[in-house]
Amino acid sequence: MKRILVLGAGFVAEPLVEYLSRRNENQITVASHLLQEAQSLASKFDGVEAIEINVTDHDALVSKLNSCDLVVSLVPAPFHAGIAKACIDSKVSMVTASYESEEMRELSEQIAEAGITVLNEIGLDPGIDHLSAMQIIDDAHEKSEEVVSFVSWCGGLPAPEFNNNPLGYKFSWAPKGVLMALLNEAQYLHQNKAIVVGSDSLMDWAQPLSIADLNLEGYPNRESISYKNVYGIEEAQSILRGTLRYHGFSEIIKGAYQLGLLATEEVSINSKDWQTFVCEINEASEIKDISGNISSDAFEALSWLGCFSDKLITAKSSAIDIFCDLLIEKLQYLENETDMVVLQHKFVLRKPDGKEYCISSTLKAIGEAGGYSAMSKTVGYPAAIAAQLILDGNYKQKGLRLPVTKDIYEPILKALTEESIVCEEKIFDSSEINPSEFLSELN
Repeated sequence: MKRILVLGAGFVAEPLVEYLSRRNENQITVASHLLQEAQSLASKFDGVEAIEINVTDHDALVSKLNSCDLVVSLVPAPFHAGIAKACIDSKVSMVTASYESEEMRELSEQIAEAGITVLNEIGLDPGIDHLSAMQIIDDAHEKSEEVVSFVSWCGGLPAPEFNNNPLGYKFSWAPKGVLMALLNEAQYLHQNKAIVVGSDSLMDWAQPLSIADLNLEGYPNRESISYKNVYGIEEAQSILRGTLRYHGFSEIIKGAYQLGLLATEEVSINSKDWQTFVCEINEASEIKDISGNISSDAFEALSWLGCFSDKLITAKSSAIDIFCDLLIEKLQYLENETDMVVLQHKFVLRKPDGKEYCISSTLKAIGEAGGYSAMSKTVGYPAAIAAQLILDGNYKQKGLRLPVTKDIYEPILKALTEESIVCEEKIFDSSEINPSEFLSELN
């Protein structure tokens, strides 16, 4: 019997539990701070138990983990270090889909001493992106080839037929995390030079992209340069990891930024409706006084959202929180609407004879109407497969780990193929495409 504790019962958890429940020997417990939420998920599968648990209660968590073989944590990332401490005390391995935090790295020695595996970053991005990139990188290195340039794009979007609002975006969860990510500077490497993009110019950087026959745009994520070390590509001259959106998104978000709608500072709001609120934070008398401060496309889109209407606002402590309430109301997925995930890596590789060629690896996944979303599948299934590999003893590495070695990326990519989650590779030699044209976003 393999005893698995799943912390969190959100929308990503269901495909994970479904995958793990395919094995009769897996005894699964779903835990949430809301018992009803855990029960709702558990009731969909035979033999799955539901419990209520507070993941910040160390003793209660250790007590439960003492009767488990592995924990999969799908709760928000800030809780993971505390859960890892409980795993250390109970000597139970752990899997998460979240980025490896500095707090988690500080536990690295204790994790190793406990003789357990703590595997982070095994979802979509991060996760499948690591797996597919490392497969190409290792293959190149085995042939004594060099990685000259590496660019990676990923985004969760509405499926094309449901791209029916000006932003080209919809939210499956609270939008504040998405907006807050736009307030950070980004760093990437271009021709061995570190490029810094300030938060106030991130949306200006956005480049048009055509991926999988889609009209998209991309902008850089927070920090790309460290992937020289993570991926073992110290020879790389250019590295960029970025986020995908439908074309036009950045122009509208830039307008919201310019009007102060992304401001995080606490403010005392006297306005009761949107038009007076926007005027108040911009110290204007009328909307027409500020309409020229942003592009016409941004103004039209923000008008569609209701930012200049007499719609009542919900009082919050900051402008961004008030804006998030509006986004939640206007940009939700409706019943039977589906999402889409797009991931693409682009490599320029150099052979030992000095000749260069290009490789693209592209994943496009569409959610199922009335079923799993593309995002939940591409996050939940990799985490579940990794958990099963650890439980079966087929992934033997102990300590704090990322899924960047062949012993984990090969079996997970193979298992994902069986779930119709496939990265399709294309190879272009120098006669077909110039590397600078291939990576036009870096020009």
